[in-house]
Amino acid sequence: MSYTETACGIMQVYGSKISYYTGKFEAYLRYRGIPYEMAHYVANRKKMKEGAGVIQMPVVQLADGRWMTDTTPMIAWMEAQQTAPRIYPADSVLNFFALLIEDYADEWLWRAAMHYRWTYRPDRQYAAESLYNELVSGVRPLPRYIALNVLKRRQLGGFVRGDGVNKTTRFHADRTYLTALDCLQAIFERRPFILGQTPTLADFGMMAPMFRHFSQDPTPAEIMRTRAPAVYEWAARMWNLRPAASDPQLVTEADGCLEALLTEACETNLAQHRQNAEAYGRGDKHFDMVIQDCQYRKVPTSRYRVWCLEKLRCAWAALGPDAQKLVRAHLRSPMANVLWDATEIVPSNYDVENRAPFNRAINVYGSGVPPR
Repeated sequence: MSYTETACGIMQVYGSKISYYTGKFEAYLRYRGIPYEMAHYVANRKKMKEGAGVIQMPVVQLADGRWMTDTTPMIAWMEAQQTAPRIYPADSVLNFFALLIEDYADEWLWRAAMHYRWTYRPDRQYAAESLYNELVSGVRPLPRYIALNVLKRRQLGGFVRGDGVNKTTRFHADRTYLTALDCLQAIFERRPFILGQTPTLADFGMMAPMFRHFSQDPTPAEIMRTRAPAVYEWAARMWNLRPAASDPQLVTEADGCLEALLTEACETNLAQHRQNAEAYGRGDKHFDMVIQDCQYRKVPTSRYRVWCLEKLRCAWAALGPDAQKLVRAHLRSPMANVLWDATEIVPSNYDVENRAPFNRAINVYGSGVPPR
């Protein structure tokens, strides 16, 4: 029986109309027809901290009073209760690719999305005004112009410059977005969704950056409409999507355009995961990393991302020998080796009881903002 059929009342989603992960989660809820209400984020910070352990977007309170957070385990938990065709491919190889693409969208494209939103002046003004009107006005006793300046300084200083994007590296952050667009455009010229004729976790994962950031913020939205109109159309279609009555119709193997997206995920996100895990093992609070010949300096170390790598490695280990052979054949980048090589990583010791999304959560970075 589905969550919708057993729940009494409506879940409360604490997030924002321009939030990266709130948009991803809302897209899933809309797809499944699960009712929810948006709750005020700033006015309930103490309540969220007590309930979920963190203040991040989104935090969710179920109708039965339980709290949960982190869209990846939240969607996994909710999807496990569905009787309709699931968004996790039955084919183990395709399922692994979906997990890999979701993690790439969650943990790597985030950097480019925050860069576009807060580096470019029109985008920065739009985002600050949106956040002020939705979350701050009437809640925080600050004059409007002061609140807007505080928002801009906090976001630009923390989530852009504090995360390694500056005059030296911004070209790569720009290129990251353009490459993702080109990969997706090539896929959507062939089929309506990333892995076939029906949506999977890969599509919902990519909605995080592509919907509430790249297709909505002024600068990347104009780029998307011009450079990758099929991606722009896909984002709107995902927001209006409902499950099909038939079983999922997916590709039988990875073609060239899917391989290109997987290669990009390996060269960026998996390269980041390896270097972050090494820094965490050394006890470094910051580290320098090289991604596609671009050097990011003083990037904050993330315990949470060590856990993300652990989850991917566990998913790889759970594959059978034949499936592992096929995955290796399609992941041609040497950066993919972090999934299966024998290198030991210092364990994150996060969610050791495997209770997510109902565990006491942690932020990607310490208190939430990348420390400078």
